[in-house]
Amino acid sequence: MGFFVGLLSLGCASAVATQAQTQPPPAASVEAMLAAPAQEIFALRAALPRVDTPELALLTRARLAAGRLDDAEAMRLVEQFLAGNASSPRQRAIAWEIAADAAFADGDYARASKAARQLQAALAASAADGTEQAGAAQTAAMATQLAALPAQRIVAYQPQAEPVRRDKVGLPRVSVNIDDHAQEAVLDTGANLSVVSLSTARRLGLHLQRGDASVGSSSRDAVAVRLGLADTLRFAGLTLHDVPFLVLDDAQLAMPVPGGYRIDAILGFPVLRALQRFRITAAGRLLPSLSAASPADAGKGNLLMVGNDMYAQANVGGVPVVMHLDSGAAGSALSASFARRHVGLLKGLSSRRARVAGAGGAVERRTATWPDVRVSVGERTTTLAGLDVELADGAGIAPNVLGEDVLGAFDWWSVDFGRMRLELGPPKRKQALAKVVP
Repeated sequence: MGFFVGLLSLGCASAVATQAQTQPPPAASVEAMLAAPAQEIFALRAALPRVDTPELALLTRARLAAGRLDDAEAMRLVEQFLAGNASSPRQRAIAWEIAADAAFADGDYARASKAARQLQAALAASAADGTEQAGAAQTAAMATQLAALPAQRIVAYQPQAEPVRRDKVGLPRVSVNIDDHAQEAVLDTGANLSVVSLSTARRLGLHLQRGDASVGSSSRDAVAVRLGLADTLRFAGLTLHDVPFLVLDDAQLAMPVPGGYRIDAILGFPVLRALQRFRITAAGRLLPSLSAASPADAGKGNLLMVGNDMYAQANVGGVPVVMHLDSGAAGSALSASFARRHVGLLKGLSSRRARVAGAGGAVERRTATWPDVRVSVGERTTTLAGLDVELADGAGIAPNVLGEDVLGAFDWWSVDFGRMRLELGPPKRKQALAKVVP
């Protein structure tokens, strides 16, 4: 089962093969990488020193600044690029997408809305396909609704440990206080925003907003949502005011798991980022702390953002892979894009129809299972008994996913937003296993 709410992934075309490390990459290759940041963000970082086209170098630096959550630098570089007159409509669309991504991740939804509207115009001028234009419209509509709400703000933060419970599918759950009500929630690094079911929103007394919007999900192209606002959220020593939530119908958060399974609340990226740094242990503890990042850390982390999505450098079966860090996915998976690029690795594997569950229900996709595959992040490695690969016979817009089957194989895992780094502890000790609760 995978779950994520993808607002800003616009699904552009994939880049061509990796360039030689000593020659400037062709301009068309750089532009293609910029147009597919979810797949190419780390390749862009490696290529930057060799990019010799000034306009593309500006865009690459802007994309990487947004990727390390340096919103001010990303916007400065985008504005510098747009001030020139040599750019094509396609390049202007890339610039406005970077601006929308950076503003959305920073919680500046008014600026994200303006950038997304400009992105729509640039996509129309560049004759982009309908999927890209629909994605930009979706982003603009969501950002516009969020911009009408008070901005989320940190009132106090004194980090304190919290217990973590594993549910029946292995996802991490914690207790959070929302408007003076206790609520269990899934910790989901793959959720662009926090989420609640409609019945939960009403029970908590959230301020439900008028109007509907839609978001992408792992199982459907778009899911209808409303917005709700919590006056106060308290968690792990953190106090936030004016916390936005996506509000989904209860049925959209019920998953087709034997015996029944539902999620009533999810803590997503804006809340998790406010923790600065957190570690989740196999023994069942969340340990938040302040980030000790320094200027020397800039551009060195193994995590980069595209919008509100975190992407990590990994190695799967000896192949470098960019994977969406998703603690709300019980299992890791590889995308149809991976399948297209590495046909030989999958040759001879049997395929089947697999159900992928997420917000809005479930869909069937044809997948192959790659058996006994080694997955590494940095110096840490685990072996999965099987890894699902979506076969390349559909739209294939879902990313590669790094889920709880990999994260949970270690004694702990941590995210540091200041250093933009994912770290994994030693291989999990059997005695450290957290209690699984139904």
